[in-house]
Amino acid sequence: MNNDDYKEALFYAASIFNERMGTEFSEDNLVLCCFQTENQQGVFEQFCKQYFPDRLEDRYTEDGYFDFHASAFVGKGGGVDGILLRTDIARYPAELKHILLHELAHIFCTRNELGGDNFYERYCMDDTISREEDGTINAGYAVWRELAAELIAFELDDNCDMIPLRRKKDLLSYYEGELLTGSGKMGVSMILCEVMTSAEAKRP
Repeated sequence: MNNDDYKEALFYAASIFNERMGTEFSEDNLVLCCFQTENQQGVFEQFCKQYFPDRLEDRYTEDGYFDFHASAFVGKGGGVDGILLRTDIARYPAELKHILLHELAHIFCTRNELGGDNFYERYCMDDTISREEDGTINAGYAVWRELAAELIAFELDDNCDMIPLRRKKDLLSYYEGELLTGSGKMGVSMILCEVMTSAEAKRP
């Protein structure tokens, strides 16, 4: 796939979001930037300088920062929103669509929480009573935002089915392992999501 193919995939996912969630994603307010491991830092800097200068304060030079498939960027005020997408990973089209739906959900949630204010900036910026409290709020928000985005993506993705937990045993074991490898917050989010989207959860 080339960059035009990825852009087409993004706006197909955006059209689903617009139809189901009442959003107004378009080429006027949503941008896509593709990167690979070999150029990730340079692409990030260029992308942020052009659209999201505040994100240049991220610790993107540290090891592990780019350990993601895609990342959502929310513009300040009336600025554009964006998605930074890794393209040196082989994916089926259905996988790519789900990833993009998930990132669009992050933008949707951020744009709609607290009357448009950003929860992270209000409550997670080291101005709480103690560092311990700040860490707890940060961790809780990280779990919540990933869970919310994945639940929305699941609901919008016609390829997702509610299946029994017994058929998710291997996946749940994988996420349990994530709890011990430094990706604990993501592991908790995904375990909760798998339980909430199981066939058992659908039962009255």
